This record gives sequence, structure tokens and C-alpha cells, in this order.
Amino acid sequence: MSVNKKGRRKIVCNARLFYWYVQPDYDDCGQIKLNIVSDDKKWIVSYEVGQSKNPKTPHIVIKGREFEGLDRSGWQGWMRVQTPIWKDTIITPELVKTIIEWCFHKKERLIVVDWKGEII
Repeated sequence: MSVNKKGRRKIVCNARLFYWYVQPDYDDCGQIKLNIVSDDKKWIVSYEVGQSKNPKTPHIVIKGREFEGLDRSGWQGWMRVQTPIWKDTIITPELVKTIIEWCFHKKERLIVVDWKGEII
């Protein structure tokens, strides 16, 4: 089953097609989220917009089965990992590309956090 393309922007990164959109998440008090999904729906992430203004280190929510450097065996549900601090007050295609490239870049260590952003 393919991705719903209505209202989504398209971006090609690392020779792979992704769709992205920004919308409020009413299950999370209406926080504005950037959602990025691969065309085959194996790679899905969500990033809360405006985290660069928070005192805590920002994090990304991994919803899909695929993520570089992450072993999903034995883990059910979503995972959250710390990210670099990006200029995220305005969501641009360049920021989306930066997030995708970071997610697919080999990392020495991923820091897993809980829903509050606290290190587990």
C-alpha cells in the first residue's frame, strides 16, 4: 500500500522518494509536527517543530521499521532518539533533507529518550 500523496510534498534524497507534511498532532496537545515517510512506508519519522527553542536536547520519533543504527528487534511501538539542534522555526525542504540525511547517516551511538525527552 502506497503513501497518501494528497497534501504532501515530495522530496528525493539518497536516490529515494519521501513525502513530508507539517500538521498539528491533536493527540499531543496540538503540537506542530513535521512528518516524513518513505514511499514504501518502511521509514517513518516525526519531529516536533520548534524544539531548538527548548532547553532540552531535541528528539525525533521513529515510527517505521527502518532507521540507520537502530536495532528494532524486541522493541515494539515508537522510539525516540536525540538529534542535533536544527534551525526548525520554519520548515523548509532544506531542513527536511538535512533530517533525512542525518537519519540515514551512520552514527556512533543513538541516545534513546522517553516521551518527555529524558534519557532512558
